[in-house]
Amino acid sequence: MRDDTFLQGAAWREGLGRYERFVHERGAGRVLLLELGVGEMTPGIITPPFWSMTAKLPDAHLLSVNISGDSAPLQLGSKAEAIQADLGALLSAARTAKVFKPPC
Repeated sequence: MRDDTFLQGAAWREGLGRYERFVHERGAGRVLLLELGVGEMTPGIITPPFWSMTAKLPDAHLLSVNISGDSAPLQLGSKAEAIQADLGALLSAARTAKVFKPPC
């Protein structure tokens, strides 16, 4: 059973602090935000902040990799790309330096 600390407990607050520090220190430069395998349970925690940050930072780009085939948000235009692929297969191919071809 989930309680009020399920998503926003101490670990989440620590992560938020690291995220905010990163944005403050690196936000003016080139930033690549990766959405890797965002599932059905937590998209509201990850997706809106990433989309917002991509839109706000002048040289930020978003890359989403998900097996479900979600597309990149149209409002971000060329600042966002989506890859429909099994994340495990993609990472395995990257680790072994093989060329990865998504099934679609």
